[in-house]
Amino acid sequence: MRLFAIPGARIARQFLFLMIFAVPACAQPTETLYLSGHGKDDAVPWNFFCTYGAQSGYWTNLPVPSNWELHGFGTLSYHRDLTNAYGERGLYEHDFSVPNRWRGKRVFLVFDGVMTDTSAKLNGQSAGPMHQGGFYRFKYEVTSLVKFGAKNKLEVEVAKHSANNSVNGAERTGDYWNYGGIYRPVSLEAVPQEFIDRVAVDGEADGSFSMQVFLDGAAEGDEVEAQIETLQGKDVGEPFSAKVSGGEALLRTKADSPLLWSAETPNLYQVAVRLKEGGRMVHEISQRFGFRTFEVRDGDGLYLNGHRVVLKGCDRHSFWPDSGRCLSEAVQLLDVETMKGMNMNAVRMSHYPPDADFLDVCDEKGLYVLDELGGWHHYYDNNVGPNLVKEMVTRDVNHPSILFWDNGNEGGFNTNFDKLFDQYDVQNRRVLHPWAPFSGLNTIHYLPYDFLKLAVEGWPIVFHKNQYIANTNSPQKFIYMPTEFLHGLYDGGAGAGFADVWDLMSQSKYLGGGFFWAYLDEGIKRPDTGQIDVSGNEAPDGIVGPYRQKEASYWTIKQIWSPIQILETNLGENFDGTLTVENHFSFIDASQCQFHWELRWYDLRRDGRSVAEKIVARGTAAAPEIAPGGRGQLQLNLPQTRVRGNEYLAVRVNGPDGRELWTYVWPFHEQAILPENAQVIARTDFDGTTGGTNELRGAGVVAEVKDGELVSVEKNGKVFSLGNGPRITATNAVLKSVSWSLRGDGWLQCDYVYSATGTNDFCGVLFDYPEGFVKSKRWLGDGPYRVYKNRLQGPTIGLWENKYNNTITGWRDWIYPEFKGVFAGVRWLQLATTEGRITVAPGREIPYVQVLTPEYPPVKLGKDTVPSLPSCGLGFLNCIPPIGSTMQMPEVISPSGAKAVAQGEYHGTVSFYFDK
Repeated sequence: MRLFAIPGARIARQFLFLMIFAVPACAQPTETLYLSGHGKDDAVPWNFFCTYGAQSGYWTNLPVPSNWELHGFGTLSYHRDLTNAYGERGLYEHDFSVPNRWRGKRVFLVFDGVMTDTSAKLNGQSAGPMHQGGFYRFKYEVTSLVKFGAKNKLEVEVAKHSANNSVNGAERTGDYWNYGGIYRPVSLEAVPQEFIDRVAVDGEADGSFSMQVFLDGAAEGDEVEAQIETLQGKDVGEPFSAKVSGGEALLRTKADSPLLWSAETPNLYQVAVRLKEGGRMVHEISQRFGFRTFEVRDGDGLYLNGHRVVLKGCDRHSFWPDSGRCLSEAVQLLDVETMKGMNMNAVRMSHYPPDADFLDVCDEKGLYVLDELGGWHHYYDNNVGPNLVKEMVTRDVNHPSILFWDNGNEGGFNTNFDKLFDQYDVQNRRVLHPWAPFSGLNTIHYLPYDFLKLAVEGWPIVFHKNQYIANTNSPQKFIYMPTEFLHGLYDGGAGAGFADVWDLMSQSKYLGGGFFWAYLDEGIKRPDTGQIDVSGNEAPDGIVGPYRQKEASYWTIKQIWSPIQILETNLGENFDGTLTVENHFSFIDASQCQFHWELRWYDLRRDGRSVAEKIVARGTAAAPEIAPGGRGQLQLNLPQTRVRGNEYLAVRVNGPDGRELWTYVWPFHEQAILPENAQVIARTDFDGTTGGTNELRGAGVVAEVKDGELVSVEKNGKVFSLGNGPRITATNAVLKSVSWSLRGDGWLQCDYVYSATGTNDFCGVLFDYPEGFVKSKRWLGDGPYRVYKNRLQGPTIGLWENKYNNTITGWRDWIYPEFKGVFAGVRWLQLATTEGRITVAPGREIPYVQVLTPEYPPVKLGKDTVPSLPSCGLGFLNCIPPIGSTMQMPEVISPSGAKAVAQGEYHGTVSFYFDK
């Protein structure tokens, strides 16, 4: 544990390193010398030899830290695919110098993370026993092996697969890519002969402070002195101390009214700790911490600093497409900011503990953390596991962000370890078994909606022999907090069904929260092809893409989890500027937020052929005082509005830190898109039984209609390939009538009536248009993301545009928002094509417009995530399909996942304008 340097920004590290060498010798802080880079962006080349697979059998260079597969060495594999590379090893050599002034100090060689079995030699001699376990910090004392003021040679042998079968089971059969290599930093630490090895801090909400100090070489009766400080170095209270006994010291004090740590208010302090011998200061370190008290109140909920908290998070792997599990401080910050950007307040370290830097950022920015021991369906044995528990907990114990320890995942928990965590954790955090009822929490994964109803009532539920079993006779009520739910895959899961699921969960008296599987699509950029590889349907489970591209579910989650909710869905004719606000924060009053409003006018340029957005007025509303969990009113002082057409009210809510929580948009005044009472210069009708071919001519337009369907259309001699519609698309549906009208202003209008009955994947009318001709689209309506029946939240009304892309969500390209698909509430749409512009004005009775036919991954890879959509260029739909997940069909996830039931007769009007 780098206890002196407070990990965080690279600049801070460099500054502290300079300060270390500038302080007087008597101060004796820990000195750190990095032998590698800090992460993927500043890696240092070492000599390297790969024994098996690609580029094996010769010495070359490899950046450290890194995973060797991402540099073209060895064998890339995912999950259970261990191939035959059990003998794959990496041999490293690195020369370095140690300062001569380190003579007389004790020197330690520190590895922050190596996959997997690691043996090290320094100057030809073994540094210590082989270390097994790839996600943990470990170190060797090498004082007797170091040459001070001279060149030293470090040799490291890394076995990709462990000689311990339980390590392979716990670490190398997980739901992720398997790597080899020194993927976290390597450093030397120099300390005095008597030094502070580590500390374990407990700062309580009432200011009570206790700290276990573990010493090496200290004598009985030596003194440990400490001083709590702000991060700027200002003393908080007086120094306090205790005598060393048995190599340890226990220090206590109490701070007056400290600022408390929570995810909403991430206030941090530091404690300076000094070891003294006979009044002489021997060694000093500094450790960050937060004052906070976390409680699990059995049969009730989770409480932080006396306030109930609900954890809203996702499951995160350490991953970057170009560098595998080797990250950087920039990536750690990006991930925390991305999670907080969708209004999450929590993250689960699924399958293994993360880089220490990530936990630093969680402390600084505010995320609640479940820190997890390695294991997925398999667990470490009793020989290797206890040491890994110690390494994890002693490294991470002082992070205020950590609320729970996870002993593995989904059966990968060795229950012999449960009591070990408390040996190293002065805070005695509870240990969870993700996927099972344990420690008063039911963390069961992926409940069908019918079982979800039982879980929110506090009944324990287990998954046994491929079925869920609920114990409704249990004398104990369990807090419900699924450590995985709404399994993402491609465009399915995550936001799909989330509105129903969270509404039900929020009604529970026993809700602890929930974690989406998973944060990101783990698409690796293969060094051999340069292409993104998601290993079929195994890796693309994310809410965001490999480079953190925001998929549609990101915005669904952001809206539903916004801690400030405005409840109005429609403003009504007599809207007086009053809105109803609910405060879902745990600590922050709504008065600490900012409320900014705009009146947006969409000028249709009279003829409906173009749209421009104008801000009519804007202002800031006085933030109402609404306590956490309360409801109140927000008053907007809007100007006297003129009914000028399509005008919308937008209210953006910012948190105390200025971060957008959500922007709500409502129609304020709406009128028809097209000018009314335009002269009809040609018309043809079809009653569903008799017809024929008719031509509509005028205003530069020539349109041919046969049996009610558009066959061809020209504008000023230019052919547009829109046609073959309106044709009906629904089960048990009948097209009853079609009327085509050509107006004097050049708009071609189609009025239709169809009837449909029964259950349908979709129903509506379709037109064909060649996809290859489409260049871009612009529209007024909900956007910019597409929707499904069970994922309507996220898009908002606005004027949107994007260029054509053929993204297959989670599978190919990752250009968002996707161009193709179903869009809600479209008032106006314009396609730019190689033939010219096609402008479309759907009637308000048409809730959905489909643009082209989206592609989905092969059905065999994720059949539940492939919705049924018709093939078309443009579709005008009254009902649309839901989307499922890799685990469940949509109707199992939630009620909104059920297929639509047609309601009888549907009337629709859609108009087209063609120009260059």
